[in-house]
Amino acid sequence: MNTASATPPNDGRHDLAGLSLDLDTLEQAYRHGGLTPLALVEELERRALVTVDDKVWLYRLPLPALRDAAQALQQRAARGEVLPLYGLPFGVKDNIDVAGLPTTAACEALRYTATRTAAVVEKLQAAGALLIGKQNMDQFATGLVGVRSPSGHCRNPFNPDLIPGGSSSGSAVAVATGQASFSIGSDTGGSGRVPAALNNIVGLKPTPGLVSTYGFLYNNRTFDVAPVFALTTGDALQVLDVIAGHDERDPWSVIGQDWRKSANTLRERFRFGLPAAQHLEFFGDLEAKAQFERALSWLQMLGGEPMEIDFSAFAEARSLVFDSPLVAERWIDYGATVESHPDAVHPAVRQSLRAGRNYNAQQAFECLYRLESLKRRAWSALKDVDALVLPTAATIYRCDQVEAQPQALNTNMGYYTYFANPLQLSAISVPAGLREDGLPFGLSFIGLPFADLRVAALAQRFHARIGGMLGATAAPNCSGKPY
Repeated sequence: MNTASATPPNDGRHDLAGLSLDLDTLEQAYRHGGLTPLALVEELERRALVTVDDKVWLYRLPLPALRDAAQALQQRAARGEVLPLYGLPFGVKDNIDVAGLPTTAACEALRYTATRTAAVVEKLQAAGALLIGKQNMDQFATGLVGVRSPSGHCRNPFNPDLIPGGSSSGSAVAVATGQASFSIGSDTGGSGRVPAALNNIVGLKPTPGLVSTYGFLYNNRTFDVAPVFALTTGDALQVLDVIAGHDERDPWSVIGQDWRKSANTLRERFRFGLPAAQHLEFFGDLEAKAQFERALSWLQMLGGEPMEIDFSAFAEARSLVFDSPLVAERWIDYGATVESHPDAVHPAVRQSLRAGRNYNAQQAFECLYRLESLKRRAWSALKDVDALVLPTAATIYRCDQVEAQPQALNTNMGYYTYFANPLQLSAISVPAGLREDGLPFGLSFIGLPFADLRVAALAQRFHARIGGMLGATAAPNCSGKPY
């Protein structure tokens, strides 16, 4: 939204059933359509009652609390406060703390009432966004499939038999189905991008350190990030603009990095990197392969020139995320719960976490040394292109397929995403049209550290060319407005 202070219009009620929650639509409704945050929370409660069994939310704020928050927000606007995210409803993944609310990371044995509020939530509420609640997830943020929540998982809105993607499953489905304008998840190996692709929305994964992860339960603390799920790239960038910045409470927060310097540097004609053919894998999914090829042709029509790059460093870094001492870091936050309450932990999650005990300190340091070398090689490979372009997910599986082969198929889902955070790269996944079978397909744009705006500009240009609908709603994607 614009940074001008929002003036709350009258409290007249409107037919809000078909209201899209993208930022442009809500801004216009607030300014010129008579919508108020109070009226919006009433509509969101109505939508929640309709979808009460969809397992998107692990905790929703009670309606009286939402009404109070909406009224307080209207009073702030009336006083002339500058509220760039005025009245935008959002949710957070349930491994993100909000003081006074429960945090479970989808494990009841871990449940506690938070005494702190995550930095991202503080900034969003200060900017006028309305917190709706905590969203479902793959337990302990361990998984890319979205079906590892013992209390029940949410469903893919395009086909309930298919996985919604994880681990930020609820965060993506909430945005795709019109239950939130945006969500904040967590991303270790693709959890801010894979569920975005599988739900036809945008998943913006910032460069590690750009956004504070203070107040998170970590998976891999050294490279976890806070991604933004939104209906459009412009929406995601507006949120990123609010939450980015140094936070002294987070030791991995980057100091003094001018990430905005990459803005407006994209040329009409641009180069995009592609791996050699032997690195492209779709696990037999010919629909995904065909959609990727169509997406590449659209990129070339937009002025893009493909350029093959050396993908070997990316491929090797991908293998380190779950097949190296890096997995030992996950034991820090969750090991005690796994040991004391093993039956409360999803079997696939338990197996993944216990693998972290198989490494020693020497192996850990050798892995870190190797990773530093791979970073330099990957950065060198990216220096002559505006972005590396890849499918976000190579395929999409049925829930029963994943239950039958939980480890192997989960690994397949991260084929194009695992490497980005260990290599400290910027990335964004945007919808790339629907496949011939009607399922969504996502395209990822990946760039150098702190090239977030540069790769997002290319992604936004592409998404505007694709058009289509916003998420799983009937609202058209007509937002080509530059950030």
